[in-house]
Amino acid sequence: MRMTRHVFKTMLAVSLVLFLTASALGESADKPGQETIILRAWDIPRTAGFGVAEMARLAVIRDFQEKYPHVRPVSSKGLEISGRQRVEDQDIVPLMQIAGDIAPDVMLVGFRQADTYVRQKFLYPLDKYIEESTLGLKIADAPLLELDEYLKQLEKSPLYKEQIAWRVPRICWEIMRRRCPYEEECPFCRAWGVRPAKEHYHVWAFPQRHQVMVMFYRRDLFREAGLPDRAPETMAELMEFTKKLTDPEEDRSGLRLSLTQIGLDTSSFLYSFGGRLVEQDTAGQWRCAFDSEQAVEAYYFVARLFNEPFTNSKGKTIVNVVDTREGEGPRNFKIGMFLGAIQDGFFPEYRPEVIGFGPVPRGPDGLRGSGFSSEMTGIYAGLAGQENEKIRRAAWDFILYYNGTEARKTWVRNYVEFGQPQCVYPELLEQAGYPEYVRQVPEGWLESAKEAFASTVPIPYGRNCHMVFKYASKAIDQIRTDNTVKEAIKAGDATRAKDRIREILKDRVKRSNEKMLNIITPRQHKIRATVASVVAALILISFVFMFRRVFRTFTAAQIKDPTRKTGKWEFGRYKWAYILALPAIGSIALWMYYPLARGSIMAFQNYNVRGFSEWVGMDNFGNALFNDEFWYSVWVSFKYTMMFALFGFFAPIVLAFLLTEVPKGSLLFRSIYYLPMVLSGVIVVFLWKGFYGQYGMINSVLNFFIGLLNMIPGVAIEELRKVWLEDPAFALFFLLLPVIWAGMGPGCLIYLAALKTVPDELYEAADIDGAGILQKALHVAIPSIKSLIMINFVGVMVATIRGGSEFALAMTGGGPYSPYGQTEVVGLHIFWEAFGYLRFGSATAMAWLLGTMLIGFTVLQLQRLSRMEFRAAGGGK
Repeated sequence: MRMTRHVFKTMLAVSLVLFLTASALGESADKPGQETIILRAWDIPRTAGFGVAEMARLAVIRDFQEKYPHVRPVSSKGLEISGRQRVEDQDIVPLMQIAGDIAPDVMLVGFRQADTYVRQKFLYPLDKYIEESTLGLKIADAPLLELDEYLKQLEKSPLYKEQIAWRVPRICWEIMRRRCPYEEECPFCRAWGVRPAKEHYHVWAFPQRHQVMVMFYRRDLFREAGLPDRAPETMAELMEFTKKLTDPEEDRSGLRLSLTQIGLDTSSFLYSFGGRLVEQDTAGQWRCAFDSEQAVEAYYFVARLFNEPFTNSKGKTIVNVVDTREGEGPRNFKIGMFLGAIQDGFFPEYRPEVIGFGPVPRGPDGLRGSGFSSEMTGIYAGLAGQENEKIRRAAWDFILYYNGTEARKTWVRNYVEFGQPQCVYPELLEQAGYPEYVRQVPEGWLESAKEAFASTVPIPYGRNCHMVFKYASKAIDQIRTDNTVKEAIKAGDATRAKDRIREILKDRVKRSNEKMLNIITPRQHKIRATVASVVAALILISFVFMFRRVFRTFTAAQIKDPTRKTGKWEFGRYKWAYILALPAIGSIALWMYYPLARGSIMAFQNYNVRGFSEWVGMDNFGNALFNDEFWYSVWVSFKYTMMFALFGFFAPIVLAFLLTEVPKGSLLFRSIYYLPMVLSGVIVVFLWKGFYGQYGMINSVLNFFIGLLNMIPGVAIEELRKVWLEDPAFALFFLLLPVIWAGMGPGCLIYLAALKTVPDELYEAADIDGAGILQKALHVAIPSIKSLIMINFVGVMVATIRGGSEFALAMTGGGPYSPYGQTEVVGLHIFWEAFGYLRFGSATAMAWLLGTMLIGFTVLQLQRLSRMEFRAAGGGK
């Protein structure tokens, strides 16, 4: 305990010193005559943390600034998606930063994103920095060389082994050196004096940290369950271990899988069964391949983890051995095993007496496939141009230094100083001058790490693979929630379950390949273009009709006033009104109509956020109109809206009526009902997600009553461990509940204010006639505020159809999928289309289609407003 306090105090003190030192270094760089370069870079912490890795990271930044005092690295984390920890965040956040013109100078480039980033022209080539600045080479026509020949040229440098070879394995070269999307128009080849060619190559990124997937396990929970002190060797053992570990009464689960990234978590299972997520065909095209027989076996195994019933040692029948709660794995929950990544050179900061790890289990054929990836970094292409040469040079210095030889010694020194040398590979300890700490590395950890790295399978890195884990997650989501699969597994009918899984996977792969490759026949293209042209014409006619109808509506209102001249602006008479309205009109035009007009152009383009857009005519509208997932999301939004109208819209009205009848304490009740509105959206999300979990409030309440029923002789009802947001039948309704809960109070206050305008004489007359609360509400209150209710109803319906995406993204991500997203409302679908698949043009076309559907509500609302006459509470106009 004393040791823990001492380490904590030491870490706190060093954190403060590092923070102050970094600040001082930043200030010292601002010397007269010396230009300071602000470098927005990946992996720069915004604040000083308390973990050893955070301390080491800050120390590396400090050492980098000492070596390059004119460069000040700052964090690029200016835009994040709150409320979720999901693999897709790594894909979406950089795209949103680029779209928002706040792209980092040094970008994170993962395996899956590499091809997309290159094709979208997000990256600046690193060839010259590697060849000339680092290795001192001049390679003639280097972009025209094939990879093998290019590597031979690099190996001629005496610095290649020290600077490059140990950091870049062969698989990384295949990913970071890719064909140039500029082809003959390549501006970099021109600048370097290289002969332009349609097919040539550049190095677009550089690796920093290599990672491999392993299986972690809780040693204490393994001892309690009587299991050997090691990770399971085979998939059969994994199933056996999870069943022995799972005990709902002890709040203990055998295995943790995150539903937000289940495609990633189970990818190593797929590899161990011999399957692959994507494969390259003979034409060089990358296609989804998770519909193979090996994939069927792998996902049947995953479905069994969720749905196969068994009887534990206490005689209880249990179905699910998987814990899907979000958090820090074993730190917060009793979870026997969980999948995670380890880096080359360093082990995770887990206590070795509590946590052990091993390579992922072998499949039935003895294969072992550990997912391998590398965190690579690149320079943002927006820094092209001679005026940004100093920033580019600083970015390359940062990339080369960050995980180089000097930086690794800093990492090792920090791990040793903070009492965690067991987290460092023995060879790195020796290289850094700490051989005496080698014996502290836990027995078997190095061997397990080497075995994991020896059986690696690179995660997908082909064309359009940046969202492949989302494709796989949708398939797994559908499989584990499919009733046929669940019933077959419970009945022990493996053949029927696999047949259904095979059917689901075939359909999912077909859909995914259409998303990845967008392959359609010329006849399909012609049909889509024709239909899209007709629909576009109808959209134009609809909007012209709307504006004409609105204009006539308000013109008719003017005719009723004989003192006004219809059809005239009358600037002289109403000049002050126009002057007062001008700021509002200008603001609306600037922030709403200008972006609307500007963004509408995107609907006819294959839009690129860096400006390399191409005109595609009506293709985006054609793709949207024939996109069944889009139309299903519209249907989901319609159901969501109808449920909100039924439960959410009328709830504040009823509550307002009840509060008007409360004789005492109405102020207290109003405060209580308004309180949820002041809570942060992130808090609301985590609060309600906890309610819906396996061990959440809903299951606890239901299990309390189940326990009471089980006291009756002959009654034996199983306890519920249902995750309600994972059930297609309940997910959408439970997604809506926190929205109603958080919005009921503010809505109630609006109607309370409206009810104050109802004359007291009407209530007194109703009381004399013997009317009760219901009669007064139906015959006095509602007729008096009917206009407000109708206007709010139309506005709320429009807002609900368009909205709901924030909670859906944070709570479910649009799932569960069966096969369509049961909570993927249309706003969320458009978001994924734009920032997930980089189809901004298609997303804009979908938004226009949605707007056309809602245009009738707008006309209805404007018509009602034109007929309304507003009065003060006292009765005057």
